[in-house]
Amino acid sequence: MRNLFILLFSALIIVSCNEDKQDIEFKKMVNLDLGNLSKENAKLTATAIFMNLSDQEFDLKDLVLDFTIDGKDVGTVVTKIIKKIKPNSEFSIPVQYTYETNSFIEAEHDPATKYTVQLLGDLTLKNAKGEEVMTSVKYATTYEYLTKKEERLEKREERKKKREEKKAAKKDNE
Repeated sequence: MRNLFILLFSALIIVSCNEDKQDIEFKKMVNLDLGNLSKENAKLTATAIFMNLSDQEFDLKDLVLDFTIDGKDVGTVVTKIIKKIKPNSEFSIPVQYTYETNSFIEAEHDPATKYTVQLLGDLTLKNAKGEEVMTSVKYATTYEYLTKKEERLEKREERKKKREEKKAAKKDNE
């Protein structure tokens, strides 16, 4: 009875320690920009960062993402580029998509200052044997939209602050 208990306990430990090994892992989305929302068409740009956790080299097949803003479907982003993914390395995929802003902004209204952005989909790769490997991409964020005028004012304030800091540092040195 004692040997059976030890055997079952050992089997339980082995099974619980054995996790599903993922070959490719989505890390983050960086440099997300929704473009100029005050126009009829805007351009989404971002960079998706992934990690190849395996010892295999892959070829990128495609990255397909469903794009929603404030819960409203904006479109499907499909990225197809020729790219070799090296083993045990981090890699990035540029994301670009031109879309109509009227799908979430009412006609004759100014764009809001904050939006909830979601990008959900799959990255598909092929290994040396021709087998497809898929990784899910789940990204959600709150995007703060600034008009060009607001961006200029913000930059002006930053430059003014830097000048004041330089003056203070110069006075301290004298």
